[in-house]
Amino acid sequence: MLLVRDVRIEAGVRVLLEDVSFTVQAGDKVGLVGRNGAGKTTLMKTLIGKTQPADGTIIKTGRVGYFSQEVALDELEYPEMTALERILTARDVGGMQRNIERARQKIEQSSGDAQDRAIAHFGRLNDEFEAKGGFKLEAGAKAIASAIGIENDDLDQPVASMSGGQRRRVELARILYSETDVLLLDEPTNHLDLDAKSWLMDYLEAYKGGLFVVSHDLPLLDQSITSVLALENGRIEAYRGNYSHFLDESEKRRVQRERERKTQQAKIDQLESTIRRFKGSTEKMARKAKTMETRAGRLRHDLVEVASRGKAVNVSFPQPDPSGRTPIKATGLAKSYGDNLVFLDVDVDTNRGERIIIMGLNGAGKTTLLRILAGVETADLGEVELGIKTTLGYYAQEHEQIRAGVEVIDHMREVSDQPDQTLRSLLGHFLLADKVDQDASTLSGGEKTKLALAQLVVARPNVLLLDEPTNNLDPQAKDALLSALNAYTGTIILVSHDSDFVAELDPDKAILMPDGTMAYFDESMLELVALA
Repeated sequence: MLLVRDVRIEAGVRVLLEDVSFTVQAGDKVGLVGRNGAGKTTLMKTLIGKTQPADGTIIKTGRVGYFSQEVALDELEYPEMTALERILTARDVGGMQRNIERARQKIEQSSGDAQDRAIAHFGRLNDEFEAKGGFKLEAGAKAIASAIGIENDDLDQPVASMSGGQRRRVELARILYSETDVLLLDEPTNHLDLDAKSWLMDYLEAYKGGLFVVSHDLPLLDQSITSVLALENGRIEAYRGNYSHFLDESEKRRVQRERERKTQQAKIDQLESTIRRFKGSTEKMARKAKTMETRAGRLRHDLVEVASRGKAVNVSFPQPDPSGRTPIKATGLAKSYGDNLVFLDVDVDTNRGERIIIMGLNGAGKTTLLRILAGVETADLGEVELGIKTTLGYYAQEHEQIRAGVEVIDHMREVSDQPDQTLRSLLGHFLLADKVDQDASTLSGGEKTKLALAQLVVARPNVLLLDEPTNNLDPQAKDALLSALNAYTGTIILVSHDSDFVAELDPDKAILMPDGTMAYFDESMLELVALA
């Protein structure tokens, strides 16, 4: 169980959340909703003890599992830990097979009494592994891993060498495989394909413990939750029912509050008008005016609060200086990681102003190809050529360009020599005006996305390389980004699993990975986008 009473959370001198109270018990499935930067992730971190509340009480009973939207790994027991071993740490058998293998090798390397001792040690480790249900646990871990898109070959890969998306899937598998009483999940569907999302929705629907989830994936919220906590202007309001019911009910409550406030304000206006007439007349009328002032004061104090609808993100890419006819071209690209060949002999050919989507299943090399085109990573074979007057803008899905210890405004200064006033104004369009002097690493996932997009806007590139740009964005911010990209006249090369977003963007061409085949895009490809 999770019990939260009268919690206040502060960010520096600013009160982020106040008077937060709720309970999550077995069988409760609660969705936490709110705009980017409202404090959802900060609340999550406070609930699991990574940060401390300024006031209030948080009580947790039973085993709590927490899945973070961030990709940074906890310290591993050993650097070469594989994905399967990481998942198995959820059941305390993560490193046992590695110890068994080391014991087996010691048998081969020894002789005589030393070998006898090694054989006995090997037997004890095997017995312990079997007694803990290790073989059965391993099968269960592999089943969950497969369900969320981790292939068998990936399970043997060291976690430290995996991409951010792969690490997130491994961590999600580990949390789901834990024996938890309460699950706290922050954006669990990021990096999941359509089949994995469907499996996760069914899993959460059947989960017997208490669920507390933050997600911009509306189908997940509709199918898997039974109540909503809406975080707005530092307050939380509870709603019974799924996300669709919350949208209807919240609008009804807003209309009712506006009506009540309008009635209250009319009474106050009438009293104040009477007070102004009475004040300048007889002493008796002046006393009545004084009484009315007290009444008006009480009415003002009890005015129904109507939360503002909030400012909207305003994304607009300035039209860039045109590139040459072929802004970027690649020939014969190949990339491997150790024995894992990601792709071979891939060509990329672009025309100015084209919109190209890189498509393929998980592990097909979509992000790797984009990183090579951006110059962030080097191909093992082949070359990338930039055309005349080509300027690149790269958006990394894991926000690698956003660094700890560097303030938001300094990130903007690194990509532009425009005056601070201009940079601050631009950050305001992305609703980051109050975060300009904040350490950028402390921003929420959605805010980091907005900062990365603001950097692209101010840099004015004529080729945009975008890797999952809608991850962590709330619906309004996603719509704003889509409008900005539709108005952009430069070249766009995109990786995205968001089929609705891709459909609205309407790409001209698709690069099908891992073969690198280029084809004209049509609606029939949207199914593969969702599976990516």
